[in-house]
Amino acid sequence: MADSAPDAYERLVDRLLGSPRYAERQARFWLDLVRYADSDGYRLDAARPHVWRYRDYVIRSFADDKPYDRFLQEQLAGDELFPHEPDAIVATGFLRHGIYEYNSRDVRTQWNLILDDITDTTGDVFLGLGMQCARCHDHKFDPILQKDYFRLRSFFAGIQPHEEYLIPTDAELSAYKEKLAPWEAATSSIREEISAIEAKYRDQGQKQAEGRFPPDIQTILAKPLADRSPLEKQLAALAFRQVEYEWERLDGRLKGADKERVLALRKELAKFDSIKPTPLPVATCVTEWGVDCAEITIPKKGKEPIEPGFLTILDAAPATVLPMETPRGKSSGRRTALANWLTRSDHPLTARVMVNRIWQQHFGRGLAANASDFGRLGSLPTHPELLDDLASRFVAGGWRMKPLHKAIVLSETYRRSSSHPQLAELQRVDPENTLYWRGDVRRLDAEQFRDSSYLVSGELSLKTTSGPGAPAEAPVRSIFLRTMRNTRNPVLDAFDAPFWITSSASRHSTTTPVQSLLLFNSQWALQRAKGLAERVTKAQGAKPAVDDRQIITDLYRMTLSRDPESIEVEAALEFLGNQAHTINLAEASSAEARFLHDKIPFRDGHAAVVSSKQLPFIGPVIKSPEASDFTIESFFVVRSIYETGAVRTIAACWNGNMAEAGWNFGITGKGSRRKPQTLVMQMVGKTADGKTAEAALFSDHHIQLNQPYYAAAAVMLARNGQPGQVTFYLKDLANDDEPLLIATVPHQLVGGICGTNRPLMVGGRDRTEAARFDGLVDDIRMSAEALTPERLLFTSDTLQPSTMAFWRFEPTPGPFVDASGHDRHLADRPAKAEGGSSSSQKTAICEVLVDFCHILLNSSEFMYVQ
Repeated sequence: MADSAPDAYERLVDRLLGSPRYAERQARFWLDLVRYADSDGYRLDAARPHVWRYRDYVIRSFADDKPYDRFLQEQLAGDELFPHEPDAIVATGFLRHGIYEYNSRDVRTQWNLILDDITDTTGDVFLGLGMQCARCHDHKFDPILQKDYFRLRSFFAGIQPHEEYLIPTDAELSAYKEKLAPWEAATSSIREEISAIEAKYRDQGQKQAEGRFPPDIQTILAKPLADRSPLEKQLAALAFRQVEYEWERLDGRLKGADKERVLALRKELAKFDSIKPTPLPVATCVTEWGVDCAEITIPKKGKEPIEPGFLTILDAAPATVLPMETPRGKSSGRRTALANWLTRSDHPLTARVMVNRIWQQHFGRGLAANASDFGRLGSLPTHPELLDDLASRFVAGGWRMKPLHKAIVLSETYRRSSSHPQLAELQRVDPENTLYWRGDVRRLDAEQFRDSSYLVSGELSLKTTSGPGAPAEAPVRSIFLRTMRNTRNPVLDAFDAPFWITSSASRHSTTTPVQSLLLFNSQWALQRAKGLAERVTKAQGAKPAVDDRQIITDLYRMTLSRDPESIEVEAALEFLGNQAHTINLAEASSAEARFLHDKIPFRDGHAAVVSSKQLPFIGPVIKSPEASDFTIESFFVVRSIYETGAVRTIAACWNGNMAEAGWNFGITGKGSRRKPQTLVMQMVGKTADGKTAEAALFSDHHIQLNQPYYAAAAVMLARNGQPGQVTFYLKDLANDDEPLLIATVPHQLVGGICGTNRPLMVGGRDRTEAARFDGLVDDIRMSAEALTPERLLFTSDTLQPSTMAFWRFEPTPGPFVDASGHDRHLADRPAKAEGGSSSSQKTAICEVLVDFCHILLNSSEFMYVQ
């Protein structure tokens, strides 16, 4: 910034346009428009595990300055126009971002809503027209006929949605087939036997799922594919997702010898993993069923088919549609016709709409204020000639966006300050600044604020540049966070992030009490302040004396990009001095002050944040008789599992030594010898002959990451010559239709499991990183009996005589207090597992400074761009 050369600013602009951060920022505004999210929405809000490829495609497109006409064509018809290019197939994910409820029985209505969403979003994003009103009647204000709405919808009448559509390059496919052949040859007999055993259970699941549908849908599902009409193919495919849902939970249906045989066979199959090829990339996208499309009609206005067409006011004739032959099959060519029409160089809306959106990014509002409503309900452009000129230059320049950004930010208009020597006078003439006589003061949007907070605290990592979405607390750019529609990121939510249900053309910029509470009181804000304090302290290095003035100057530079004025330095010094006398260091360094909490979806109150980087919570030694049954229960959300077979421990009373008694309750890793992502109870105790033995028991119920669950393991010991058993309970809290899953597994241990002198731990089993939890845990209860279903915590949280300990993690009476009344409270733990200076030393150095850092991060100057 100290460069005084005449072209210094222009070179800065070029450098920023070439930065990966430019593409990530541009992608954020586009993902708002196309209602992108990593989940389905509605109550279940099921994850979309492959949709991140669309996000990465958008980032790459902006980084490469892909021409906008090509960008548009790929998203509407990439599978037809560019079938050999995986990115173009991924791009059709634009048509898949609408909300969806997998378990709706009313398939016809669900499909109708999907087509409505696609039509509405296409009109919003590419035409800049709110067409929803024309769905039911001719638009009352704009020249959009009801017939126009269904002409546009007809372009999408033939789509076939895919969840996992293969998108390999030719080279990837060839290499995959080469490696697959020997694996298939070596495992064919194993796989055939597994398939034969599972067949009847698959049939049961399919019949159960199909039996839930109305008779007309059941009739369609019973037809051979070749006998189905185009609409029936679409309805059947949508309905069949519920069959696939049952198949994904097949392990819960397997019983007895079949179950044991399948698990043994899978173990044999896993021995060949070393020669198994890496799975091919897949995408959430669309193709078409073929040339023939479902008929589109106007509801309640007869059955006359509506052919594809454009807005009557622009082109009254039916669209010219040419069927297409692609390597992936035949296609109607309808979406190609729409994409080609939209990207005509003389199209009156496409370029103007996009140019207006780019202007909006830089000035906070478009030349036409309603960026997705160029109709009469929107505002007229304040500078129509400028909009026309920029649109013409945009098209003439090959539809490339970087030159347009550069032209705007090099302009005098963009570079104007928010202050002005004639501010009061001009404010009376043009209070809304519609003539751009000054710059507007703008608050950082949600992602900018979050990313800036992590940046100044020294925590932001730029290593993540692609791949599945990261959890909310990950210190990565917000564009790479997992976006779950129902589980809102509290920071982004507070600062007006959209809901990603429908297209969002602009962000609100509110000032609310919720924002103030988050900034002043939340642990998230305090953690960023602590990070900033540690960063500036480290910057002082090994200096013999702390230079408070230099620290204050460094903090201003880090947070506000300027040096403080002398009056600000004096005020800061006074604050630090006063705060040093008022702060209670013992309270500030207490476990309660450092307790990190969050909320489990569909539950009230606090849940403990448990990280694999932290030591587990340490409970007391709970003595119980040698032959005591017990039950351990918890609500939880697990965010990741180990790549190995290691267990994410919910609670444990064991150190992992097979020669010592104890137990460990948790979730298996990907390399589990039995089954990944399932509940496991590992126990070491005595058998009837007095020997020490291990029993590793698995529920075989699949646990989804980032999904809220209740889980319990009721342990009944062997006695009187009868085997013992562990009864697992699992309930998906996000799905009311999902019953309480129960699995009972026998074992031979007669005792010695709970009779150790080891403390009970939450979130790990010892001080190593071998078996730590990663996610949220809440309401952990231990009982001195094997509870029956009606007495489980999931059914009632009433204290029972057998309750030994109950940790609820609530602020009152305290997050670590035992709610059972037995005073078995959780003990303090270090904030981090890593070595280094002790917590008390860090507190002594940083705690007073943290408060000043907290003030800077709350300042208007940090939150607003002037």
